[in-house]
Amino acid sequence: MSPFEHATLSLQHLNWLAVVVAALAGYFPGAIWYSKLGFLRPWARELGIDIDNPPAGKHVGAKVAIGLVPAFAAAMVMGLLLHHPVPIHRGLVLGLALAGGIISTSFAVQYLYENRSVKFWLINSGYHLLQFLIMGVVFGLMV
Repeated sequence: MSPFEHATLSLQHLNWLAVVVAALAGYFPGAIWYSKLGFLRPWARELGIDIDNPPAGKHVGAKVAIGLVPAFAAAMVMGLLLHHPVPIHRGLVLGLALAGGIISTSFAVQYLYENRSVKFWLINSGYHLLQFLIMGVVFGLMV
């Protein structure tokens, strides 16, 4: 018997309100994470960007709006994986598994070949860990 035989990964059973709340709640802490209060300076330095003299015409508003699309997709996948009521700690464990076991490790391989620093990896992986932990809490409370 397949471990997925009893899984009901169905879009019609998805808690869409939880998906939207999780996507928004997980995405917008990035505004603080990547701000001057957070890790903007070391992150920008790693990319060779002078934040006191940013490049013109980069359409930040459009990037924020477009960035919601993958955040929504990630929340939808998490919602499919947590398709029945779970305690908050199960949502946290799944968030840790997805961010730590998939996202951060994928970044590690990519950044290795891009000659990115460990600091850059920690900044970006840390944000996604926070994002997925927050989404896990939302699903633990709402599903």
